Amino acid sequence: MSFAGQMNGDPVWHKLPTQATSGGRRPLRSVRYTWAGPFNTKLYDDQLQELSKQTKDNLVRLAGNMMNKEPCDQYGIKHYHAEGRPKTAKPGDHLHRPSSRGSWSNMSVMFASASALDASSHPADDASSVMSTSSGAMNFCYLCSTMEEHQRNHMKLRVPKPLNKDGSLRLKRQKIHYIAPQPRVKMPVEEPIVLQEALYKVTVWTGDVPQASTDANVYITIVGDRGMLPKTRLFRRQGTTKFCFVRGAKEAFRVKGPKLGNIRMITVEHDGLEKKHGWYLNKVEIQCMLTNKVWVFTCKNWLSMHHGDFRIKRDLEAREKERTVREYEVTVETRKKHLAGTDANVYITLHGTEGNSLKHHLNAQNRGECFQKGQTNKFKIRVPNIGDIRSMRIEHDGQGVASGWFLNKVVLQDIHNPHVVYYFVYNGWLAKDIGDGLLWRELRAKKHLPKEVVTGKPVQYEVIAKTGDVRYAGTDANVYITFIGTKGKSDKLFLDDSKNNFERGMTENFKLSAMNVGSLKSIILGHDNSGPGAGWFCEYIKVRKHLTRQEIAKMLTEQKKAWKSTKQQRRKRLADKLDHREKENVSDDDDEEESDDSDDDTRKRSDKGKKDKRFADVFDRDGKVLKVPVYEEYSIPCKKWFASDEADGLMERELEVKEHTLYFQER
Repeated sequence: MSFAGQMNGDPVWHKLPTQATSGGRRPLRSVRYTWAGPFNTKLYDDQLQELSKQTKDNLVRLAGNMMNKEPCDQYGIKHYHAEGRPKTAKPGDHLHRPSSRGSWSNMSVMFASASALDASSHPADDASSVMSTSSGAMNFCYLCSTMEEHQRNHMKLRVPKPLNKDGSLRLKRQKIHYIAPQPRVKMPVEEPIVLQEALYKVTVWTGDVPQASTDANVYITIVGDRGMLPKTRLFRRQGTTKFCFVRGAKEAFRVKGPKLGNIRMITVEHDGLEKKHGWYLNKVEIQCMLTNKVWVFTCKNWLSMHHGDFRIKRDLEAREKERTVREYEVTVETRKKHLAGTDANVYITLHGTEGNSLKHHLNAQNRGECFQKGQTNKFKIRVPNIGDIRSMRIEHDGQGVASGWFLNKVVLQDIHNPHVVYYFVYNGWLAKDIGDGLLWRELRAKKHLPKEVVTGKPVQYEVIAKTGDVRYAGTDANVYITFIGTKGKSDKLFLDDSKNNFERGMTENFKLSAMNVGSLKSIILGHDNSGPGAGWFCEYIKVRKHLTRQEIAKMLTEQKKAWKSTKQQRRKRLADKLDHREKENVSDDDDEEESDDSDDDTRKRSDKGKKDKRFADVFDRDGKVLKVPVYEEYSIPCKKWFASDEADGLMERELEVKEHTLYFQER
């Protein structure tokens, strides 16, 4: 009974397959019982296997009837072909042969029909019976003929292989061609394209609390009305890329990006996960360098995984910083020198700690009237609050006849806070044909004037310059000198006259007028490196300063006091010595001592004579003035090059005074 019948409740008996034996029919051994009924596990049935065996016997029998002596073993079947078989035989060409057991008479037929095969297996009584096929089967072995023809044609087209000298076949070594694998190209990561149309100054203040510093990588994202600047790292471009935000420090960065319009918010973050990477951010300030607008973002919180609310990323909203406007008075002083004025357009630009101002045109209203020889011009400008002024750029466009300009200095004063004053001292040319040919200068701001003499009456100076007697020692550049003394520092004075100055081996004398700097300590000597062969070798410099009446009277008074004090001291020493001699008892021993004392007195007198020698020709015995001081001479050795391509390449040097001599004149 099958399992299916048991499941349905109605028992059904199946007829099991059996096998005939000598003892009767019995079930097959290969049958297995399953829930669906009996199942034969044999792959093929016995009838199919019997048919396959008969087919194989027929093929062997057919192969034995072939006339070809050399068997053909194609596809594992050994059979014979008739000699003289044409390559292409036609059906109907019957070649009758006497029939025999297990064969048929039509030799032109390869495969016979089923009736012919049965007749061959059961031979008839009629020996002359002929086996024939009524079907249109092919009369040749298609597989064997095709393979033969293929091999025959292949042999005809085959190139004979080369042979060795001994007649053996030479084996050709096949060359293995190396085919390199295709390179693995790393696909670049597509980054967002940022149009760098604007420059932003990002200033970051780190809080002044313990452990506020961090060396993690800090990133910023800026969002504006017109666009967004993607995540950008803040670090220094020079040197190493590792950057540290120090406790209580202020760091400034410049970031390029698109025009964002009005900035609404920023995102500040870093990649530090350890406790040492904690960062206390005070605030961030962003300034657009195109519009000079400033936005402030206040944080005052931790960016750390171990402090505060354990966040390393914060979004900060913007607050636009209100900027006040300052008014400055600009005073420009042109030097009183030949062709020192200019008719060109003059501009200034201020640079402060919190930004830069726009370019201001000073003589826009009265061009041609300002900046003339020896003039001092004043202008008023309005500038946004850019913090403390650090430097100023002054320039002109070089238009007009003789546009070269000799600028002395510029003074910048806050109108509302008069005590805020900035000085920009230059004392040089802005011209195409003089000096380095530049029409602009960047001047550093000074809150106090350098120690220059700006008051008092001028005095006469005489400068003696000696050019060395060496190759290429002369120069055509403009040589200048500055005096530094006990009372201050003079302006830059140019050494020039109608002669061809500073030629090789020449000694020249220049007369100058400048403010009194007192006793000379040093000088600043140099040239502007203009003209061909500007290098200059200076042997020495001598400066003669002519004394004024006040200085002569003061000097005579001081010398007379010194002379009187020396005279009184001498008289006192002589009186003391006489008293000492009267009190002493004269003896032989004392005579020896007196001789010693007399020697000491003689020695002291000679010393006093040396000390009083400087007053010997100035005052007589009664103190009357015999000679009057006229000038002081200062000797300054140099023996150095002033050239960019010689020695140390300096074109300006500060030289100290080595000798000082006072010259007198008879009264």
